[in-house]
Amino acid sequence: MISKKTIYILLSFFIPFVVYLITLAPDVTFIDSGELTAAASALGVAHPTGYPMFTVIGKIFTLLPFGSQVYMMNIMSAVISSLGLVIFFNLMTFMLSGFKLNADDTVTDKKKFSDDVIYNISLSSVLVLAFSRTFWETANAVEVYSLHSFFLILNIFLLLKGCSYYSGNKISKEDSIKGERYLLLFAFVLGLSFTNHLSTIFLSVGCIYLYFSVFGFNKISFRRILILGIPFLIGYSFYIYLIVRAENPVISWGYPHNFENFWRHFTGKQFSIWMFSSFENAGKQFTYFTKNFPLEFFYIPVLIAIPGLFEIFKRSKRLFYFTLLLFGFCVVYAINYDIYDIDSYFLLAFIVTGIWFGFGLMFILSKIEKSKMQISYALILMCIIPLNLNYSTADESKNYFVKDYTNNIFNSADQNSIIFSTQWDFWISSSLYYQLIKNVRPDIIVIDKELLRKSWYMHYLETHYPDFYNRSRAEFDAYLAELLKFEKNTDRYTQPKNETDRQDLQKIQNTFMNLQNSFVDKNIEDHSFYTTYEIEQATSEKFGKDYKRVPQGVLIRYSKDKEFVKLREPEITFTVSERPDYHYTFLMNAYFSSFLNNANYFMNYAKYDEAEIMINRALEVKPQQKDALQLLAKLNQLKTLQNQE
Repeated sequence: MISKKTIYILLSFFIPFVVYLITLAPDVTFIDSGELTAAASALGVAHPTGYPMFTVIGKIFTLLPFGSQVYMMNIMSAVISSLGLVIFFNLMTFMLSGFKLNADDTVTDKKKFSDDVIYNISLSSVLVLAFSRTFWETANAVEVYSLHSFFLILNIFLLLKGCSYYSGNKISKEDSIKGERYLLLFAFVLGLSFTNHLSTIFLSVGCIYLYFSVFGFNKISFRRILILGIPFLIGYSFYIYLIVRAENPVISWGYPHNFENFWRHFTGKQFSIWMFSSFENAGKQFTYFTKNFPLEFFYIPVLIAIPGLFEIFKRSKRLFYFTLLLFGFCVVYAINYDIYDIDSYFLLAFIVTGIWFGFGLMFILSKIEKSKMQISYALILMCIIPLNLNYSTADESKNYFVKDYTNNIFNSADQNSIIFSTQWDFWISSSLYYQLIKNVRPDIIVIDKELLRKSWYMHYLETHYPDFYNRSRAEFDAYLAELLKFEKNTDRYTQPKNETDRQDLQKIQNTFMNLQNSFVDKNIEDHSFYTTYEIEQATSEKFGKDYKRVPQGVLIRYSKDKEFVKLREPEITFTVSERPDYHYTFLMNAYFSSFLNNANYFMNYAKYDEAEIMINRALEVKPQQKDALQLLAKLNQLKTLQNQE
């Protein structure tokens, strides 16, 4: 017969999992979705820090025959997030029942709180965390953060279990053996956790405090740390995957075939410029966190978490300080990372809030004399608050925005063309999946301008587009020589101190410009060359000045012809979104700008009917946009004058 706890465990998995399936993204999504799927599908190397554990698990899911590779990777996020919630349930029942970290800790009074009440509180905590905004969003689409949450919860559980066996005044040999086993397992899992995401470091301060507060600051404690270092390094050694797969012909980001490239890649050196950049940026991110933190759970669960802190303090001061340090260090460290999509870096803080919430429910029930059981069942319904209020934001079930935009880019380009862009989040990442895994438009050469600033990318371009690379080999060689100098002594270029530094800075800028010009000059006869609209808006690094810009679909084509060029008019299909989020507004701006560019081009050559179609399409995206309305008014005036003539 299935035990009652097993039933609750199954509920902890299946209730969130079913909701996640309903709101699951059907295809690629913004940022790294396409690239991570391509890396997993081909067992390649993803962007720093490589995420070898995520990649290997992802490969297993791509082999499942229930959908496309990217859909199965999305399923993977839902499954792993739900498994993490199962561990969270066990963590909560463990902490709320007979858990002690010190001989003086207060344990749950069984007369006041039966197992059923504890299970109900734990399930309520699980569901509130499951439907908090960021946790839910990481479960809906392929990203490394679902596995990151899983490891965070598992590490906390294993460390607390291990330490709990040393809470008594007299520790039996049997308890000591059990405790050491959990600590060894914790060390191994911690090492594995780092192979998925380096922000596992957020656990450090809290875990170090808990370890020394339980075991003391003595020789035995340090000797145990040396022993725990062995399973940690065994788990951490999974990073060898990066070297083993460095020669992957599909995708090998960072090309970690030697120690220098490997070190740069697995330490995430390219992202270090956004870490601890300034107090101003930290203040901005902290303001963002404090503003959005209550909205993660929609206030009431956060308010309940406050008395939960007092309840933890009353029961176990060590647990109180442990959770407080986990929360605090996560926030302090994360706010010093100056990126837009920062929410996932606060996941540990949200998980700790879920723990506090559970203890808050226990605090409330401790003040109630009667009907504890019935009320505890009602508390499970607390999850309706974040479920209802986060649903529209978290729901990705109709999110085809990236897929549509990628297809519109492809549709806009002629056969065997070259596209130069910086739009990684919106279609370049997606193109890696579609071109390299699904074999969609493999004839197109896609060049990411920002990745050209990384030396490994030259190897990628030479591997995938050898003919293109050879046409500009002289320019590639000249630029690469300067780029390697830049990577070894970055500060000389970002903060030049003397004339030699300034000359070297000018030299790398010149070789970079020559390289970009060669892309057009050496391919224009045989290949259509395109850019996306943001390239043309950039005031610096303006290349190809001798060429005319001709809009084609959502792209801009370079042309030698100074007169009107009749181009193919591709079909552009998409869904209009009014969401205020950055990525959605960017896409809407891209469509709007593309239609207006086309309209202006047609108007310059008195193609008024074609121009009107484009203006109307722009107004479909932004009905009241002033520029489009003014252009439409101007067009009507020109048409009136034309009719009068």
